[in-house]
Amino acid sequence: MLGIKDADSAENNSDSKNIVISPVACAVPGRAPNAPKLSGPISEIRIRPGSYLHSFYKQDVVTEEFFCNYEVNPEFEWAFLEAGFPVVARGAQGEARAIESPAHRFFIATLFQPQLSSGPGKPHPIIVEFLHAAAKWKAEKLEDAVLE
Repeated sequence: MLGIKDADSAENNSDSKNIVISPVACAVPGRAPNAPKLSGPISEIRIRPGSYLHSFYKQDVVTEEFFCNYEVNPEFEWAFLEAGFPVVARGAQGEARAIESPAHRFFIATLFQPQLSSGPGKPHPIIVEFLHAAAKWKAEKLEDAVLE
């Protein structure tokens, strides 16, 4: 998708010359031994106004749960943007925390994990919006089938 020869993840192939997914640059202080570098609630995730994510959250700054060791390599952020996947959420130091495709029905990729902060009676906004998009897609497919 990015059009970069030999693009890879440091987790899969650390010898690649084009590592687009790299180890997390800064670990969360006070994390448990052997825990992922980003683990637990992380505050100050800034959501870009006008993005799908912003329309889901209806706020500019959120706190989310993380459990990961890898993130977008900032040296390749330009490639994601050129491929149509702008960064729409950033951490306190400007790190990419989510991308989306405005041209796609529902393409959102987050470094945080919505399922970790979702629960009975309080579903995460991304999960709710995904279900809405899936229901809308199904209704459109049924309508298309009836018209054929």
